Amino acid sequence: MKNLLNLLMTVAVFWIGNEYFHQYLSIQDGRTLIIASVLMFVISFLFSLAMVLSVMLITVGIGCLTTPALMLASVILTPIKLWLLDKYLDGFAVHGFWTYVILTIVLSIFTVKVKSDRKD
Repeated sequence: MKNLLNLLMTVAVFWIGNEYFHQYLSIQDGRTLIIASVLMFVISFLFSLAMVLSVMLITVGIGCLTTPALMLASVILTPIKLWLLDKYLDGFAVHGFWTYVILTIVLSIFTVKVKSDRKD
């Protein structure tokens, strides 16, 4: 459920950015909007798997080397994802450095990072 909410929030942030701030974020059509949001989700999911694997490898001793690097990379992951979308996805364009910064902050605020305390 959390993943679906994150995907929907990414779609909403991109759509609002395109509708109201078209000079900074331009998305050609609805198809490009959906593809961009799904790609952001997939890259985040793969990074989360790498982070979990790295933390699991701490018990072996290998994770001590990779976990700090992955934690540092998580700080700059969102601008990198936006840059990759801008570069490789036709119809998706981010204009300007500060647009990357603002989109990173907005996406960080509106994506859910809640840990579940369920007891099954």
